[in-house]
Amino acid sequence: MSRDWSKYDLAYGCFLLCGASALIVGVMSVSPMGTGAAGVLGFLVAIPLALASIAALVVGVVLSFVLWRHWPLPLLSVMTVLFVAELVLEAGPVAIYNAVPFLYGIGTLVICGIWFSVVRGRMFPNRGNE
Repeated sequence: MSRDWSKYDLAYGCFLLCGASALIVGVMSVSPMGTGAAGVLGFLVAIPLALASIAALVVGVVLSFVLWRHWPLPLLSVMTVLFVAELVLEAGPVAIYNAVPFLYGIGTLVICGIWFSVVRGRMFPNRGNE
């Protein structure tokens, strides 16, 4: 058997990075801090994290189309598209706009955590014997 599990790991890892980035930026946006600290954190943390997340988002969505039979990946892809649409369009009340990064981040971390801790071992039991 080829290393098919590595494609799944890469896809879930990409979505994990996107979800963790959303949570980090969400926490940064609600944390009280001065303008200097916000500028430094934005420049040193948020911008590099956003750039890495954009690349991971593209790779994750493409792999979710390639591996579409494993249903959590298309679900993560739809969640990601809805998350990005909410950020861009700013539709709905401010409370929803502020809650979306937390909901997306927690949902993504839960799904990816289940993959890495439970499902991967059941789906590919002999992955270390290649």
